[in-house]
Amino acid sequence: MKIKLLAGSVAEEALREEFRRGKKAAEVRLGENFLFYRYFIRIKAIAYEEIRKAYLRIESGESGDLPVTEHYLMLIDQREREHKLRMEHAEDVQEVLAYLKEHFPETEIGHYKRRR
Repeated sequence: MKIKLLAGSVAEEALREEFRRGKKAAEVRLGENFLFYRYFIRIKAIAYEEIRKAYLRIESGESGDLPVTEHYLMLIDQREREHKLRMEHAEDVQEVLAYLKEHFPETEIGHYKRRR
């Protein structure tokens, strides 16, 4: 199992062990020091200390005649890079955001448009 590290640093074996012990929340696993995202066979990880901001993003559109709504867990890291993690349900994103808010109060939760 190969895990792509989005931000933070740790030994590969320690990362794998934390992934195995992490609490499942749909496509996300909440480890002790890292948030893991699994999509099919790919796994990404980001250190909680690297997450500056997190929010739910909903995109709507159409596929032929069918309306389509996509939900994303958006993470902004300390270097201002944006990580877009697709989630099946908005409730799953809300669960992750609640966890981040409770355990990492320094992380900004929510997205607000800037006023001019």
